[in-house]
Amino acid sequence: MPVEIRRRKGTRHLRLTLGHQNQIVASVPWHTGDRGVAKFVEKQKVWLEAQLSKAPQVYTLSDWLAAHPQITASGDIFGLRIEQTERRKADYRFDQGGAVLVLRLPEVDEASLLQLLRRFAKDALICRVAYHAKRWGITYGALSVRDQSSRWGSCSARRGISLNWRLVLLSPELQDYIILHELAHLTEMNHGQRFWALLDSYDPDRVSLEAELDTISAELMRVARV
Repeated sequence: MPVEIRRRKGTRHLRLTLGHQNQIVASVPWHTGDRGVAKFVEKQKVWLEAQLSKAPQVYTLSDWLAAHPQITASGDIFGLRIEQTERRKADYRFDQGGAVLVLRLPEVDEASLLQLLRRFAKDALICRVAYHAKRWGITYGALSVRDQSSRWGSCSARRGISLNWRLVLLSPELQDYIILHELAHLTEMNHGQRFWALLDSYDPDRVSLEAELDTISAELMRVARV
């Protein structure tokens, strides 16, 4: 199995995890040599084999959408269809009275499909964040939609919000929970009691939603990692 070595200043111990491409990730002290990493990985062989045996599958985006042909936006679920078009530029539109999202591409390949879906995700999430911010009287700065390796969202001291494009693959309830979580951080930049109390007021179902998110995050974070 490939090993991704991450040397970090200030790290005192060697640690192994699985990345979202099911690769072995070794977080090691800055001056640890490759030979030392290899010996440590070999000692953890049994543990690694056990982790790999239960790791979720890594999916291409097209495989995931073929198995789950739906997208979340505006608090609702839309059917999904992918079409090859003679148009020069990829775009999307809604069909069947707005019930189905159609992704139209000159060439239906993984890179083009991912680029178009990320464009849709940015448009959809910008609208959904604005909706919730207005609902709760919250102001925020820049909003970015990115391809984070493990996080669903984050916010900065400058009141900027960053969201993972994979939010459009979640249920409406989970998508809204993550957005509200980040909006709550604009008031409480921590995970203290006041933060959780504020988030409870935004989303009374947050405890059950967190539990649900924990059960599916590992699988969904592996979508489009091939």
